[in-house]
Order: sequence, then C-alpha cells, then structure tokens
Amino acid sequence: MVLIIGVIEAIKNLNDLQTKLNLSQTEEDNFFLEWNQELPEVTESEKTAITRIKKRYNYHRSSSLLLEGTVNLLVVFPLLEVAGFLDPPFKIKSPESVELIIEDADKTIIRGLIDVLVVKNSLWVLVIESKRNSIPVAAALPQILAYMMANSQSQQTIYGMVTNGDSFLFLKLNKQEKYQYDLSREFSLLPRKHELSQVLQILKNLGQL
Repeated sequence: MVLIIGVIEAIKNLNDLQTKLNLSQTEEDNFFLEWNQELPEVTESEKTAITRIKKRYNYHRSSSLLLEGTVNLLVVFPLLEVAGFLDPPFKIKSPESVELIIEDADKTIIRGLIDVLVVKNSLWVLVIESKRNSIPVAAALPQILAYMMANSQSQQTIYGMVTNGDSFLFLKLNKQEKYQYDLSREFSLLPRKHELSQVLQILKNLGQL
C-alpha cells in the first residue's frame, strides 16, 4: 500500500518530523557558522535598497494583515534581488513541487509545494517558506525541514530560510550518517533599528559558498 498525504497533514511538529525521518538537531557548536562568521559587507546601494524594503513593508503592514503572497512581493523577492539571487548563475523556481518517501510499512509519500526555490548548478541553495505575518516563523520549521530533506539526496548540505515578513530564521541541514540540522537566531524587521542588513549578509554569504 502506498499512502500519499500533504506535508502539513503528515508533519505536525518537530518531534513528529524527527521521529518519522530520523532527524536530530546537532550538538556541535561549529555545525552552522555560515550565519554569524565572516559575513560580506553591505554596500551603500544595498543599504538604500534595504531601507526601501523596510519602508514599504511598514506602510502595507500598518493597514492590513499580510498573507504569504504579499510577504513574498514586498520582502522576499526584493531581498533576493539585492542579494543577487535573481541573476546568473542562480535560478528561481516558484512554486516547486517536492515529495518525500518514508520507508515504513505503508511507504508513505509526503508531497508539498515550496514557496521559493533558488537553484545554482542543480544544487538547492535556499528553500524559502513564507507565512502570513500573524504566524511565528518557528511554526514553519517542520514543513521547511521536510522540504529540505526531500532533496538532500543530491548533496550533503542544504540551507533554508523561513520568514513571515516580521522575522527571519536560517537553517542548515546536513546528511552524512544521519540527518542533522541547526538554526540561526531570529532576525527582526520590526524595530526601527531592524536587522535586515544582517539577513542580507547571510544570504550573500550562502550565495558565495
């Protein structure tokens, strides 16, 4: 018997994901250094672009609840453009269908759609899951990790970013003897002294790996 279900129905929390897919959060301090060490500088033109993204987001967020499509339009794609992910050698695919087979008695197949997929030479550089800004970014972790694991057979390491517009969170997934992952801290777009510059630095660093 083959059972086909959606990602949200199959993976409801991190414990569920870890149990079904043999995934664990690493205990190694040096596992995910790409988000906080030796980051590229932000140029003056990039600072201007970031300020524009922030102002637009504030304007639209002040009057309505922003859904995923609006978050992508106002924040995700402009940020990817500034980071250089819309130009060669990168490719954007949105949405991208993925499936993950769980080797159990029923051979469960989990299927879902990735909001934005950035590809470089057939390698997935970023899997980005945007959520309406009333949902905390942590709520998307089981879903995005399942998506990342669905393609991790093609390389050892894959990176991801989750955002609801208000906050950003980066992930690293590595498959050697078993699946291991770790997270960055959350970065916020809400304060006057927001952290979008740091988000851009991390994106640029991942693009250079």
